[in-house]
Amino acid sequence: MKKLHAALAGLTLSLALAGCAQPPKQVVESPPTAAALSDLQKVRDSYAAGNYGDVIRTVARSGDLAQSPRDVRIEAMKLQAFSYCLTKHRTLCEEQFERIFALDPNFELSAAERGHPQWGPVYEATRPAAAAPTR
Repeated sequence: MKKLHAALAGLTLSLALAGCAQPPKQVVESPPTAAALSDLQKVRDSYAAGNYGDVIRTVARSGDLAQSPRDVRIEAMKLQAFSYCLTKHRTLCEEQFERIFALDPNFELSAAERGHPQWGPVYEATRPAAAAPTR
């Protein structure tokens, strides 16, 4: 009888403690601000026009982009990484890809982007091994 009480007490304690455990909270990001979207569009336009220095400076200086949701930050950071590679700043390009992977270890470039001769090899070299695609 004592063993049964001990077992029931242990089970009750386990269930009580399990009830206290809370699932991890999901972070709900706010939508990007108009200022962040405006800065992102400026980055896209500068990149498309070949103004890579402007891309680098805008991403580096924009507090609105820095505080924006992860997908907006990653797009801006990706264009900044590309710009670093295109302006022959390979180390800065590598560091920017590392920052992107810190935000999203599963970040992937499109097949066309991965094949680019300047940033493709940098991306592959900095890509976490766990995220590498299986072929």
